[in-house]
Amino acid sequence: MALTLEAEQRLSEVGLVELFDGDRPAWLDAAQQTKAFIAGNFPEGARIRRDDVAKALIPILEVNEVLKDALHEKKLRGKFWIKDFADLIIDRTWDEL
Repeated sequence: MALTLEAEQRLSEVGLVELFDGDRPAWLDAAQQTKAFIAGNFPEGARIRRDDVAKALIPILEVNEVLKDALHEKKLRGKFWIKDFADLIIDRTWDEL
């Protein structure tokens, strides 16, 4: 699901928007690599949607040390934080993908 205002506000309140902004090129690279992987494995001519990329990006974010450290430091344990962060990345980089 695409980034909602509520999710963006929640991410902002805990500093995860700042985390994204602090190393935007790295998050963009992760999104670009994820989209390229999907493009190479989806049926030819299939339209790739934001949620397709976000869904594939989540497992990558689950093991990303920078994000894991930030979540741990802020004591954010819910899985929705990673999903919302994936949606934030896709929302902020989609035009460059």
